Amino acid sequence: MIMRLFSKPSPKTFSLLSIGQRGVGKTVFLAGSYAELQGDDRSDHPQSSWFECQDSEVQSNLDKILYHVQQTGLYPPATIKITNFNFSLKHHALRGIKTLCNFRWWDIPGESCNLRNPDFQELVLNSHGCCVFINAQALVHDSDYAHTLEDIFNQVIAIASLIGQHRLNYAFALILTKCDALASGPATQLQLEQNLQPLTMRLDALNANYKYFYSAIPIVSISGTSMLNARGAADPLLWLLSELNKHHRFQPDRTLASSLTQTVFAPPLFPPHVQRSLLTLTLITLGLLGVVMLFLFAIGYSITNPIQVPSQEQPSRL
Repeated sequence: MIMRLFSKPSPKTFSLLSIGQRGVGKTVFLAGSYAELQGDDRSDHPQSSWFECQDSEVQSNLDKILYHVQQTGLYPPATIKITNFNFSLKHHALRGIKTLCNFRWWDIPGESCNLRNPDFQELVLNSHGCCVFINAQALVHDSDYAHTLEDIFNQVIAIASLIGQHRLNYAFALILTKCDALASGPATQLQLEQNLQPLTMRLDALNANYKYFYSAIPIVSISGTSMLNARGAADPLLWLLSELNKHHRFQPDRTLASSLTQTVFAPPLFPPHVQRSLLTLTLITLGLLGVVMLFLFAIGYSITNPIQVPSQEQPSRL
């Protein structure tokens, strides 16, 4: 008993949800993050932390993605089925290599990211945190893109609403992809943040734990070999895992579903399968309410921020 009290907690295993439309760059983000932090003890400057694949199939899938880039100079094709990637986050410590935590990454096709999809519902309810992917290039240059994001935003708000109501530990990493296709500078950053307000203002109102990141993973050619130039690509995952490890370190493993079941239905009032159905119905209902909230926000925003048409007497400024 005494040994158990003073023993170090074993590394936690977290399940990370990824939400984003087809072609937004979810798979490229994962491959770039892995390539950036891949451990190599033979290097003169090995990484202090890195992702290590937990099985040969995961290693093979990642190698295929990186090999495709190397051979074609192109990004990999869009994901066609839900694929699990299992990793350990390793770290060089004073007493050798330490496993900080383990995590499962669910790479989900864009068309499957829908709360009405039973498979996606199951992934949501078994998750500990979420990466939300948004195409930064389209967000700036495509005036219609914001409307296509409404469903994604509704899903995020539905999850955040449940978390906020029951004060659960959950974190969102908002990842703006393809930033290398945009002009760098404060003007671009300001425009991105303004266009994200339909989501971030609702998350703020719910006191959600979130942070957004600017992701740029271009393909470069070095000595005739194409590769992903991932610099800081892994920052969103490292932040997300740090937040989850901090809040769940001394707690039993709890997913979104298990935490909600204990807070909403404790002591048990319904059998497990009924509880799961009620949780799913709640998520879908909150998603529909999110549609209304986003619509009201859009009306209010257009009223308080009317489009300013520059007069012909004043030259426009960039």
